[in-house]
Amino acid sequence: MALVALLTGQHARMPGPDEAFHFLDIGSGRGFTALVMAVANPGWTVTGIDFNPAHLAEAREMAARAGIRNCRFIEADLAQFDDAELPEVDAASLHGVWTWVSDAVRAGILRLLERRLAPGGLCHVSYNLLPGWGGMVGLQRLVRETGLRLADRADRQVERGFEVVRHLFGPLGEATDERTRAMLQMLADKPSAYLAHEFMNADWRPCFHADVAAAFSKAGLSYVGSSHALDSIAEVTLPPAALEMARKFSDSAMTELIKDVTLGRPLRHDIYVRGGSRIAMVARDDILRGLTLGLALPHSQRRLGIPTPMGEIGMNPAFYEPVFARLAQGVASVEELLSLARPSGASPASDNPAELAALLVGTGQAVLVPAPGRAMTAPARALNGIMFASQAAGTAMTETVAFAVPALGGGFKMPAAGALAVLRQQERSESAVEGASLSLPDRDTIERWAAEAMGDRPEMRAALAIGMESFLRDSRSTLEALGIRC
Repeated sequence: MALVALLTGQHARMPGPDEAFHFLDIGSGRGFTALVMAVANPGWTVTGIDFNPAHLAEAREMAARAGIRNCRFIEADLAQFDDAELPEVDAASLHGVWTWVSDAVRAGILRLLERRLAPGGLCHVSYNLLPGWGGMVGLQRLVRETGLRLADRADRQVERGFEVVRHLFGPLGEATDERTRAMLQMLADKPSAYLAHEFMNADWRPCFHADVAAAFSKAGLSYVGSSHALDSIAEVTLPPAALEMARKFSDSAMTELIKDVTLGRPLRHDIYVRGGSRIAMVARDDILRGLTLGLALPHSQRRLGIPTPMGEIGMNPAFYEPVFARLAQGVASVEELLSLARPSGASPASDNPAELAALLVGTGQAVLVPAPGRAMTAPARALNGIMFASQAAGTAMTETVAFAVPALGGGFKMPAAGALAVLRQQERSESAVEGASLSLPDRDTIERWAAEAMGDRPEMRAALAIGMESFLRDSRSTLEALGIRC
């Protein structure tokens, strides 16, 4: 959130993991986000608020099992929540909440942010987006009404509802319009619990960005930008005709509307600030130069092409190849990366820390490393094992799961097969001699891990063993640089 704010010219605080800081997770569910933030930032106070007592009980149990003491969970109906005893909040997030709750709960969320979010505090909000979900509004109602009549449990209701959709429009929605068909294809492999959350909710209403921004402005929060860093670069995001039209308007609301209508995306992740202020570019660039980055993927998987609606835009290889080569050796400051190469052509990145950070982080090839060298802690390892067992249940080993990483001050996503391999390697490291290098596991060890995970399913065991072996081989040095010993 702070990086996005800086890239768009706003003052933003980047707290260290041992500083006093209060992070609020609104709609915390089973507690994954709140617990990851707490265990990765031991100096912070993290609060999760949710209305579901079963989810809160699970979150509290995970915190106790992992030994996490700086995170608490509050059961509350946000429509009526009395926040008098909640300390001032420095940053907040609400993911998977806004589109799915009633007007009374939305009003309660805004009241909470207005009363408790500190001046200059940042807030992340995600929501299902119009017009991207426009073609699905009728189908959502059809799924919900059908399910309520044919089944008694939410997961079964959504399954019965989609049976009707497939009967009417074909297995992949062949008889619908192009965008609705794409949405149905995207949802085809989602688990029933996810689909029930999306389709069986009576309050589900996708939103236009401008309407969300207007609601937040009434609570004193103004729009900063998208959490996807590249979205701040209109030349990368928009096709030529849309870019030309967006430049005719001076307000961001029109730019965002043109973007949403043109691209038809189903989801937004937006950043807001309460009482923000502008920062001088010289001061902003000084902060950006001091940031530390690490590779988020193996060096061999780097890519210099950025896909855009106009085709692929190339990153200057004369500058970025040395940057990637340096990051392959370990984390580095933006200042050091900027000094590595001065291409013969006029490369804006050679003197522009904002472009460097936006491109590397925005393409998912680098991550911020606020606490370089910080090792994985016992509570973080414990939480990762607990979360993996919960997330991987019924999940394909190619799906991603979350991993808490203290050096990153938060979470890191990896395929479930890779996460399992890392967890098993870290178990081996606990019994290794202090300071000794950890060798890659042999084939017999990996096959034993796969057998323990998959039981009497030989084909899945073989596929999992291959996935774990290749992940450790390709990603090990990258993960070690981020503080993930494996």
